[in-house]
Amino acid sequence: MSLVDIIQIVIGTLSLIATIAVSFAIYWLQTRHEKDIEKKARVQEQKELEEKAKLFLMENEAERDYLPWCVIAANQHRLERHTRTIYTSFCRCPEELRNEIFKQAGFEIITIKGKMWVYDCIEKLKADIKKYDLGQDYLYDGAKYFYRSYERYRELQWVGTPGVFEPINKDNSFRKSFNMSELSVAEYVDEYFYYYIDGHMEFEDAKPIPPMDYVWYSQNLASCEEDKVCMWLMELIESIAIEIKNRKSDDEINTNGLDYTDAQAETFEDKYYEVLQQLYNTYYISANVSKSKRREKRKKKEKRKKKEN
Repeated sequence: MSLVDIIQIVIGTLSLIATIAVSFAIYWLQTRHEKDIEKKARVQEQKELEEKAKLFLMENEAERDYLPWCVIAANQHRLERHTRTIYTSFCRCPEELRNEIFKQAGFEIITIKGKMWVYDCIEKLKADIKKYDLGQDYLYDGAKYFYRSYERYRELQWVGTPGVFEPINKDNSFRKSFNMSELSVAEYVDEYFYYYIDGHMEFEDAKPIPPMDYVWYSQNLASCEEDKVCMWLMELIESIAIEIKNRKSDDEINTNGLDYTDAQAETFEDKYYEVLQQLYNTYYISANVSKSKRREKRKKKEKRKKKEN
């Protein structure tokens, strides 16, 4: 092979290397440029998302406390007409914006997947009604009267239920001093658990009236207007769910449920979402945490066994 041939081969090789290097450099620069453009686009999109969230909160400042109930509305009835403006506005937002709104408002970001959790919570509530001897199960036919609170009467004004129940402990000095001779549903449920379920009073054969039965018969719910049945059942469900949640151990409670605020129910729709929030925090979240805790304990136990072996 002559010197000329060798020089040509070297030049060809260098030319090929240079071509590859230039092509790689162009590809690298182009890729970097595309990444820069994508990064700027993401930053711009995030800024726009934050501005939309701020605008939403500004426009709905008067109803900001209702944001946790907005999560329920978006999960259960996103495509339906709502009585409260913030529910409708929130349901129109895509999931990314809803999460950003919660972040801007200082709430824990929660997106509830699926709708069957309500049915599961109702079933767990019914099991507790039986477990704690709270009376007959009036959540029959798929808890129809509870669901009708929203389906038929969502626009009705919510004024609350009156305190008309006799206390279980009629010698309570605190209640006597404040002339509190009649209890609300929540107060009666609380007394029933404290004095009867926890055994802080002796009743012999004259046990107190279970709260479900007391409300049903004293208010004549078997033959009154349907909206009245819905009203009392919502109060009962919420009161019992609160009591059950307060009785759960620390391992069963997840503080990252739907935040509680100063929101006040003004319509049946508001009350319905308030009750669903309580069911969610009492049964759905707590159940998930229990499973998580059990998994953690099982893993720790397995680790200890391995060390011992």
